[in-house]
Amino acid sequence: MNDKEMRMEKNKKIFWYGIPAYGHIHSCLYFARCLEANDFHVVYYSTKEFQTVIEANGCEFRSYPIRQDELDLSDGQRILKLYRLILQYSVKMLPILLEEAKKDQPGGVVFDSLALWGRLIKEQLQIPGFSFYSIVAIDRIGGAGFWNYSRGFGRGFFRHVNEIPLAFKLRWKLQKGWGRTKLGMMEVLMNKGDYNLLGYSRLFQPGGRSFGKSYLFLGPLAPHRIAIEKNDFICPDEKIIYISLGTIFNQNLRLLKQIIRQLGRTKNEKDGQYVVVMVWQGADEERKRMFPDNFIVCEFVNQGEILKRASLFISAGGTNSIHEALYYGVPCLMCPQQGEQRINAERFEKLGFGKILYNPEHLYEEAMAAMDLKNTWNEQRRRELSNACVKKGIQIFQQLI
Repeated sequence: MNDKEMRMEKNKKIFWYGIPAYGHIHSCLYFARCLEANDFHVVYYSTKEFQTVIEANGCEFRSYPIRQDELDLSDGQRILKLYRLILQYSVKMLPILLEEAKKDQPGGVVFDSLALWGRLIKEQLQIPGFSFYSIVAIDRIGGAGFWNYSRGFGRGFFRHVNEIPLAFKLRWKLQKGWGRTKLGMMEVLMNKGDYNLLGYSRLFQPGGRSFGKSYLFLGPLAPHRIAIEKNDFICPDEKIIYISLGTIFNQNLRLLKQIIRQLGRTKNEKDGQYVVVMVWQGADEERKRMFPDNFIVCEFVNQGEILKRASLFISAGGTNSIHEALYYGVPCLMCPQQGEQRINAERFEKLGFGKILYNPEHLYEEAMAAMDLKNTWNEQRRRELSNACVKKGIQIFQQLI
């Protein structure tokens, strides 16, 4: 291989800095696989927990220089804590990650919108950089996305002001070590690149019509990834209500009791009732015995396979989950637990594809009302919201890199 070919080969290498959480990983793997199919080589950074699914989708896996139990950005409700943690992880990982990037000389980088360290590496190497959003974006202060987040997170914002002094120390440390760069809360929680890739439709983004040309709406990508989750049961022939609410069952006993009371059936009751397939990570055999006969409780399922058969999806309102439901034409009953989920749920309800559960005591009637939405919703809009459109994104990579 001559020098010119070697340079071209290096330029085709993309470093992708992900956030090790299911929603963030699953939202972007299809696009990463499309880059691989177009002769790019994607080196995807995450934690060991996600190695198998990353490699199944055609990427080279590399581990962050930090343990899975250390890298925890799951507490999205506490914005000030999230801000401090992102600065903290950047201080710890950036020297190692930058050294690896200098050694490999990638042609460009992609970074999750929360992965500040990816943006800083892009700035240090002065190469093309792309931000990937698996959450609703903010394009500017005062825009629709900004006000939606302010409403969703504003109530509890000042409860965690004790995070501010440490965050400012970390911010000063980063600026001292890596030069003048934007490290305000908005810039750290919504890192921007030369182009910003969004894993959902423009219709879903509050104020999406006003977003400029640097924002590329790729449509929901999670349904198209190669899934490695396996059902540990044979999908039943009866009508299915699918429930996946993350760790909510360990925290919201009121909701769990109402789910059991209102959706539970015994073997002696009439046929034709719904089978409830519920994902509950960490549920042992003793806990599973507390559920009625028509419940199937699992730690993991292939969500796409369940949604092909489901009549209703009861969800916390994560972006990937509700878009997967939309892709398969399944209405949602949403129980949002934090600000970003509330934004998603309100948007989805406004578009006519789901309902928000405000009072768990009315769960059954709200579930039936949500199912009825399928008879009245705008099918053309559903298809528009479900379309994946990655071609333009691939073309921009080919032009810039």
